[in-house]
Amino acid sequence: MRIAFAGTPDFGALVLGALLRSRHQVAAVFTQPDRPAGRGRRRRQSPVKVLAEREGIRVEQPERISGQEVVDLLGELEVEVLTVAAYGQILKAPLLGSLPCINVHASLLPKYRGASPIERAMMAGEKVTGISIMEMDAGLDTGDVYLQRPLQIEDRDDAGGLYEKLGRLGGAALVEVLDALEDDGFVPRPQHDIGVGYADKITRDDMEIDWSRHAWEIAAQIRALSPHIGAFTGVEGHRLKVWKAAVAEGGDGPGTVRVEGERLLVGCGTGSLELLEVQPEGGRRMNASEYLRGHRQTVAGKRLG
Repeated sequence: MRIAFAGTPDFGALVLGALLRSRHQVAAVFTQPDRPAGRGRRRRQSPVKVLAEREGIRVEQPERISGQEVVDLLGELEVEVLTVAAYGQILKAPLLGSLPCINVHASLLPKYRGASPIERAMMAGEKVTGISIMEMDAGLDTGDVYLQRPLQIEDRDDAGGLYEKLGRLGGAALVEVLDALEDDGFVPRPQHDIGVGYADKITRDDMEIDWSRHAWEIAAQIRALSPHIGAFTGVEGHRLKVWKAAVAEGGDGPGTVRVEGERLLVGCGTGSLELLEVQPEGGRRMNASEYLRGHRQTVAGKRLG
């Protein structure tokens, strides 16, 4: 089958990799324009663009993918299906309706429709998530579903690890759907009306740690925002990001720091957390013992937040 692909981050690159290993022909790849990123604000290519160019695939970076120009190009390239995984724009008419558009969504729909399904599932303490291969329509992840594959969320998973697992799972599931469409046809089924939920974009409020919550909830928040977004708290008027933490016993009042040798513990509403990897404002990531070498007197006995 002759297909095109639209995606941008690492998740999309994993799905594209599966397509390139399949029997289907990728005629073109669409990805977001290069954007300034990092401290130097240098223009950075997306992981999808890097992979596509390495494999000699045509790359297009329109500001707006849903325009007639893209529809005309897909027609010229004789594309039969547009596949999508974390592209970064909502597809609209005239693109929608001009050819089948099949999306890889990182949740078991209808749960966690929207922009941040992986982070929201982890923050909610879900034990199982998964992949849905769906036919795109004008709604927000409301299209009919071809295939779903569940995935266990392990206690050691952070969002980065889960993105990788789901990207690989999603790529394999998408190829399975394309194979079936080419061989025998494949009729998707409507989504259930029960259990609908939404995964809104992560905001600053989602990133800030509320130490009055249960230690397990805060640990889930930290894992859900690692290794790219970062949960944070305040210490002596400065921001401290927390990248890794583990639930511990006991604890003083919520947000109160207790230093035990090289261990950095913080009381929660219930239980406490041992902070394992942190990043002071303007600094780099470091383990707790390294942080304490320069900040022991600053944080010991203090209240975070």
